[in-house]
Amino acid sequence: MPIEIRRSGATDRDAALADVREVLAAAERADGFPAISDQALLAAAQGRREVLLAMQTTPSDGTRTAAVGILGEGELDLAVHPADRSRGVGTRMLDALLRTDATGTGRAPHGASDGGEPHELRAWAHGENPAAQALLARAGFAPARSLLRLALDPAQLPEAIAGARPLPDGFALRAFDPARADDASDWVRVNAAAFASHPEQGGVTLDDFAATRQEPWFDADDLILAFAPADAPDGAGELAGYTWIKTLHHDGDAGSAPSTETELYVLGVGPGFAGRGLGAALLGETLRRMAAHRPDRITLYVDGDNENALALYERAGFTIDQLSTQWVRR
Repeated sequence: MPIEIRRSGATDRDAALADVREVLAAAERADGFPAISDQALLAAAQGRREVLLAMQTTPSDGTRTAAVGILGEGELDLAVHPADRSRGVGTRMLDALLRTDATGTGRAPHGASDGGEPHELRAWAHGENPAAQALLARAGFAPARSLLRLALDPAQLPEAIAGARPLPDGFALRAFDPARADDASDWVRVNAAAFASHPEQGGVTLDDFAATRQEPWFDADDLILAFAPADAPDGAGELAGYTWIKTLHHDGDAGSAPSTETELYVLGVGPGFAGRGLGAALLGETLRRMAAHRPDRITLYVDGDNENALALYERAGFTIDQLSTQWVRR
């Protein structure tokens, strides 16, 4: 069947993103994990990355979206609708993304703009996906970084909470307050410091943070802030760290019952407060908050080379559930 690649613009971005989310929802139902990250979707919604759609026309279904691609800031993502896999659609979309990148549209700010300098392009293969890995390898990509999804059996929550480290003396917790302007600016500052070496999380801006809080899953009570003691010799009363939970409620269908998933979206501690057990205490608060949602599934993501974080989560009972790999073409 004929495939047409469409590039969205500012005037039809919302409609294109609706198509993207529809394909991603179908892919996640089939695969059990998201095919494209929240960061890529946020960047596309803000116009920082371009959206491409592979449209397929059939006599029975008319025209529909068979695959989606997102390109920009030195990174590409793509997903193929489960009904259209093993038909060459992914290859067509990747070719289109690479051609678009060659024009400079998808270049990172530090990349080449005149075609005369080396240019690095990154792509994720989520989960154990031999087809995606083979596709990227044929296009000249090589594996460069791993991302682990960890899971905790909800039945282990009481034991994990009982064994959690208490909050250090004098530190105080409260939920994020959207009415306090300082809460947002302080969160962005601490997050940037905590993830200074992280390629995605450390670059979250005030606008990015505001846009994420517009997502339907956001709940201010699930973003817990930790403040230093008011009499601390350094950083008195300031934001020292935080933990943020993403809660998703899935409607049941003919083959499954409704379910609730809680994800440790991100946990960060300011460098000035590291080494005091605050991260472990915040993980305990995370688990307590998750328990209030009565989840059917508990997950988090961590870089494969972050040994300290991985050890912290494994001590709480998390185990490796999935491996994703970032591929790079230079």
